[in-house]
Amino acid sequence: MPETLRERRVNKRIPAEFKVSYIHEGDYLISHSKDISVDGMFIYTSEPPPVGDTPRLTFSLNGREFSVTARVVWVNQEADGPDQGMGVQFLDPPEEFRQAILALVRRVAILNES
Repeated sequence: MPETLRERRVNKRIPAEFKVSYIHEGDYLISHSKDISVDGMFIYTSEPPPVGDTPRLTFSLNGREFSVTARVVWVNQEADGPDQGMGVQFLDPPEEFRQAILALVRRVAILNES
């Protein structure tokens, strides 16, 4: 990831792997995440949308399904790299969505402290 993006992050990202579906150019795609924060997430995909696109993401957190629009802020398309995919920023996420992510982040932080 570009250093400037890492430096701009305000909220902690945690490793979190779950199924993520999204629509891009009329195609319904299914992938999985690498990490998440209240601001955004990384999604593995060999064909990410271009930077600036705004796919609609759907995934489950804590047993609830959420749909949220996100902006693609960076992509990694290295031919043989294991981390091919896109970093996205959530756009206007509902408060209940933010709270579900914060609960997940807190739970992981507590487990890491144990």
